[in-house]
Amino acid sequence: MRRWITVAVAAAALGMGGVTAAHAADPPEVTFATSVSDDLGTLQIGARSSAGITNITAHLVSYTSQTEVAEIGTKDFRLFSGTRQDGVWRTKKPLRLPEFGSYRVDVEVTDADGGHVREQSAGDFAYYVVAKFGALTVDRTAIDREHRDVRVEGTLYGRWPNRQVRPLAARQVEINVDYWTQTTVTTDARGHFTASVRLDYAAPVQAVFSMDGGTPPVLYGESEPVQIGVDQIPTRFTSTVSATDVDFGQPVTVKVKVEQKTADGWVPLAGRSGGVLFGPDDAQTDLVGRFTTADDGTFTMDYTPWQGGYFQFAVDTSDDPFLQAGTGTSDTVHVHRASKFTAFTAARSDLGQVHAEGLIDFPDGWTPAWIYVHLQYSPDGVSWATLTTVEASWGGDGNDFAADLDQSAAGYYRAVFDADNNFQSAVSQTVFVPASD
Repeated sequence: MRRWITVAVAAAALGMGGVTAAHAADPPEVTFATSVSDDLGTLQIGARSSAGITNITAHLVSYTSQTEVAEIGTKDFRLFSGTRQDGVWRTKKPLRLPEFGSYRVDVEVTDADGGHVREQSAGDFAYYVVAKFGALTVDRTAIDREHRDVRVEGTLYGRWPNRQVRPLAARQVEINVDYWTQTTVTTDARGHFTASVRLDYAAPVQAVFSMDGGTPPVLYGESEPVQIGVDQIPTRFTSTVSATDVDFGQPVTVKVKVEQKTADGWVPLAGRSGGVLFGPDDAQTDLVGRFTTADDGTFTMDYTPWQGGYFQFAVDTSDDPFLQAGTGTSDTVHVHRASKFTAFTAARSDLGQVHAEGLIDFPDGWTPAWIYVHLQYSPDGVSWATLTTVEASWGGDGNDFAADLDQSAAGYYRAVFDADNNFQSAVSQTVFVPASD
């Protein structure tokens, strides 16, 4: 009996030991160790464990001497984000180290289950002064053709790892125009600097500090860029067209003068190139051509429009940022396509009415949306009066129209189509209709 109990207890113990081993918690893990990027004196460590982190110890080791310069214990850390199962811990106060430089960080963590790990080279700790700039000031926000120099002023500061901010004296500051260094100046005892830069176009101006080998070592910093614009010289177009109403196929000549505004008023803009378009109000789609202005700022072009519209002008100023990219338009030109009557008859019916009918054609390729034909009467063939207006429509052989006219007297009859912005006028042949018997 005693032997059976001993064996049973041993088996149970082995069995329980096996269960415990199978379900043991994972050891804690250090995920990173580094300085806080905008607060270099502060150390942050990432760690996780399903049981929850209870203790953290960091060891800072000098890369130069390979000796430990500081030990930071659990009481020096606070949970910054996340949870104890997976979180980020930061030191409560900035660290104070004897020398500036970079340090290796070794980290030990322990969890609630007693799990422990020491991570060699868990990360790096940067202990430096960081360059900071006060607001950059400029003496002008825009340049013009005669005033391209911009005076720049500012102050360079250093942010120490203990969070103190002090002016940095005798340090070199680069002044960048459009992100390229144009000049370098040195700060005075108060960290102040002044510079002058020259701009040829709109661009951002910025102060930049790069590590210059001074003591203490100071890391890179840059000011907020200040955008400098350009006060452009206005331009204008004045134009005349040879005709504002032309028949289809008839050319139009446009004469244009391009000018720029100066202190003395508007003066010719010579030797400038650009382009001309032509089209209706809703789409300037046809390229008329390119131009270059003469010494008096003028140019002339001939163009045969196929539809009504206006000329649009633009001058190319891509090579001169101080000149405004002006545009202009001409008076509207109406293009009238041909219209003609191909047949017209008028005769008195048995009821005494005059019956008139005919055909109207539009040979230049376009047809009006509505074709209104006026049927007119004249007793003498000189003075005409409209008796009625009818709408012509496609009938297979052309656009036909017809009407019965209540006109009993003898006289002359004809059909008339009025001109509009797109079509010419047309008059049919005249037909004499005698009085009824």
